[in-house]
Amino acid sequence: MTRTLLLTLACLPAFAALANAQTNIINIPENDTWANVKVKPGIHAYKVQGNVWIIPHAGANIAVQVGPEGVLMVDTGAAGQTDAVIAAIRELTPLPIRYIINTSVSPDHIGGNEKLTALAGGATDGKGKGPTPNTLAQDNVLRRMSTPGPNGQTPYPVQAWPTDGYFAERRELHFNGEAIDILHQPDAHSDGDSLVYFRASDVLVSGDLFTTTNLPLIDAKLGGTYQGMLDALNNMVDIAVPEVLQEGGTMIIPGHGRICDQADLVEYRDMVTEFGQRMTDLVGKQHMTLEQVKAKRPILGWEKRYSAPEMTTDALLEELYREFSAGASAKK
Repeated sequence: MTRTLLLTLACLPAFAALANAQTNIINIPENDTWANVKVKPGIHAYKVQGNVWIIPHAGANIAVQVGPEGVLMVDTGAAGQTDAVIAAIRELTPLPIRYIINTSVSPDHIGGNEKLTALAGGATDGKGKGPTPNTLAQDNVLRRMSTPGPNGQTPYPVQAWPTDGYFAERRELHFNGEAIDILHQPDAHSDGDSLVYFRASDVLVSGDLFTTTNLPLIDAKLGGTYQGMLDALNNMVDIAVPEVLQEGGTMIIPGHGRICDQADLVEYRDMVTEFGQRMTDLVGKQHMTLEQVKAKRPILGWEKRYSAPEMTTDALLEELYREFSAGASAKK
């Protein structure tokens, strides 16, 4: 008997167990193309590709990886949407939530943490089965959620805090037969942003580093910077690979908005690059004041498409002016 056959026979029990576990995953239709996807009213899960699903309309987009080992969530949405998110996960599987990854400290990305970690030990079947989910985030997310404010109280209850704050540039995880990269993007939207890349499924989750609905969400109060945001977008462009004629291939789940591919991401990256070039000219070379910059309307071509309450045109220009004027002063 050859060595290959011996190894195959030895692995048969494991393959059988995996096959049996797969029967716990229910109601997962395959869609030939995205054009065939029917959007249902309310909050539901839609397949992206591979093992990864998206739950939109929950405050922020939530990514869900489903397999025989259970459920992994990327972000938990807004606090008021948690029951509907749980119901959407139950449409896919009764298996427990084993991992939660928070891409940032934004309230619409971590609002469901407390309830999901307390939910019957992480089980979605309501019977109290399963382990408590391990919640991962870059360490600055944990620090901002747990540091007491002037009143001595922490911004979030301890049940909502990440249980595993990583320090390195990269954290790796293997779950449901898939390698997952968690990549810190420093000083971008905030100082604690993470990209999550599902290697086998070829799905990249960006959090608020990239959206299709907003101007770049740079939050200086949380440690965000223009340069960090641009660096993060360039890193995402490097990770994503198109399938043919710059279309398809790696699917990108943005923090808000529709599913994208690399071409969509490149368009957004180029827009952010142009913002920087224009601010360099107006602030660094022409030494304009903030009011003069606003009067020039340097992002006019994108105002109608992207200016939303989360980041208005004026708010972005104020953030950019603060950063570029400081850079210009440092060069004197």
